[in-house]
Amino acid sequence: MNVSTISSGASSYSLSNNNSQVKQIQNQIQQLEQQLTAESQSKDDAKTKETKTQQIQTQIELLQAQLQQIQTKNQSQNSSNSTDKNKQADKTQVNNTSLNDTIDIEV
Repeated sequence: MNVSTISSGASSYSLSNNNSQVKQIQNQIQQLEQQLTAESQSKDDAKTKETKTQQIQTQIELLQAQLQQIQTKNQSQNSSNSTDKNKQADKTQVNNTSLNDTIDIEV
């Protein structure tokens, strides 16, 4: 039972850490989108605007890919944690049933 508590705690930490990463990435994307808007309104020549815009868009795409990876990992961990909890509940049910059977036999 202690082992499941430890692994459950580790999963919670991992999800919390991932949630923090998600927020950081979302903030970075938001900042880059602001830069994109500023660049589109800048007085740079067309070639410079195009180059800077492409660089910013590439950074946004990379961050969105990282975000997708983290979210997929979170979903996978949530699914795994749910399965583990169901298995633990099944074990508890079996243990309770065995205990009840023993009590019934003694009475």
